[in-house]
Amino acid sequence: MIKTKEYFRRQYHKRWVRRLLSVFMILFLPFIGFYIHFIEPRLVKVSNLKVPIRRLPTAFARFRIIQISDLHYGPTNNSVSFFKKCIEKINQLKPDLIALTGDFLQWDSRYLKSLAQLLGHLKAKTGVFAVLGNHDYGVCHKGHPPTDPIDHEEVIAEFEKMGIRVLHNARFPIRKGKSILEVIGLGDYWTSYFLPHKAFRNIKKHPGVHYPSLLLCHNPDSIDHLEDFPFDLMLSGHVHGGQISLPWIGPLAVPVKNRHLRRGLHRIGQKWLYANRGLGYIFRGRLLSRPEITCLELVPA
Repeated sequence: MIKTKEYFRRQYHKRWVRRLLSVFMILFLPFIGFYIHFIEPRLVKVSNLKVPIRRLPTAFARFRIIQISDLHYGPTNNSVSFFKKCIEKINQLKPDLIALTGDFLQWDSRYLKSLAQLLGHLKAKTGVFAVLGNHDYGVCHKGHPPTDPIDHEEVIAEFEKMGIRVLHNARFPIRKGKSILEVIGLGDYWTSYFLPHKAFRNIKKHPGVHYPSLLLCHNPDSIDHLEDFPFDLMLSGHVHGGQISLPWIGPLAVPVKNRHLRRGLHRIGQKWLYANRGLGYIFRGRLLSRPEITCLELVPA
């Protein structure tokens, strides 16, 4: 299975193959193909929802978090105007915090500086926070070494030059008076950098005091290994919501074990998980899975 996926991935690297696929979709499916290829990949939806958090401090009531994920900026998806419009839309929402949940690059690190400069225009009252996805390490398949020439340390360095705080198995406390919101970020689940014990080790527990925690982790499957760690809301991406979903059948491909976690808000025990559908794509095409900007508002449970 991995060999087959890798073969098709390498074929898709070739420009003539991408053009041939585009022509095929347009000619073979003149109306649906046009919509899948040209319309829905640019039809961004802002998803607004309220997330009830137990013992939420008054200082963080109605705290607004904007999440975007899976830009896959690279040879197949490099429209500067599209991403500029998305950034303008995000800034108009006046977020308290912006969360970027990985897979920023696609195949080629030459796009890194221009992407970092674009994302550097994001504005939030308490900051812009990011975690890396598997593609930001050059990893395309679970359990396999990197296949693409992308150095995650370069990604971190370029983002931080632009004021984006990358939480690579780290945490950052946001303070409002005596109240704290912990923001924790993990390395990607498909790599050896998924180290939750390291990320959570400096979080202090205070008797009788609850500090809400926001966890950023690219792959929603990682929730299976996080049962014993203290957080209230986890933000993920990775799956693109299925990207191509057929009516009555569902998504054609879901690269996670927990298929039901491919999109939307889920209650898992006493914790919340939200899986964002992403803004980009590997191959150009979306059906019943529009690109997404998520606006989450924290409210008392």
